[in-house]
Amino acid sequence: KVDLGSGQVIGAEALLRWRLPGHGEIAPSQFIPLAEESRLILDIGAWVLNQVCQDYAIWQQKVPDPGRVSVNLSLKELSQASFIPRCRSVFERHGVQPSCFELEITETTLMMDTQRTLPLLDELRSMGVHLSIDDFGTGYSSLSALQQFPIGTLKIDRSFVTNAATDPDDATIVRTIIEMGRSLGLQVLAEGIETEEQRHFLLHSGCQYGQGRLLGEP
Repeated sequence: KVDLGSGQVIGAEALLRWRLPGHGEIAPSQFIPLAEESRLILDIGAWVLNQVCQDYAIWQQKVPDPGRVSVNLSLKELSQASFIPRCRSVFERHGVQPSCFELEITETTLMMDTQRTLPLLDELRSMGVHLSIDDFGTGYSSLSALQQFPIGTLKIDRSFVTNAATDPDDATIVRTIIEMGRSLGLQVLAEGIETEEQRHFLLHSGCQYGQGRLLGEP
């Protein structure tokens, strides 16, 4: 994750890939839905958080400030009674601060059971964990929902970013999300930046942060 103006790296996102012998690399879009259905996502999510914290503890010994690392969070994980205590335990075991991490939640997950989700997110935020809405613009969250959740970052979905520099409709959507996020005091980050034209458009539209293949391969 990069500051689009200065080019400075401000953090990273933990991306999961499955390297299956004889089949090559399998994309998350193929295996994550299956993991959600079978509840294997709970084991995968626990493994990912532990691995990221383990890696982060090593980075801290080599880099003065590694920035904030994002981990994707599923609704099934958030629904577990043990989720927050387990997060706290993992942070403590590896000697890393919760403020060094960001949990990314999709709009759909956020809006699915707001009465139950809100207090859980408040508790995570009180621990120091940063929270962001992933794939923003593809779900159905309202302004009132954005105001009530303890969200710090909006991530603009790559489907809008891809043609934002050339398509007037996508450009309008992206600019609107940026203006809305900034007016609510949120950081705004664009996903899937692949060309210099996209970066230039986003920067001059007021988007401060971005990630994508132009800025660094996964």
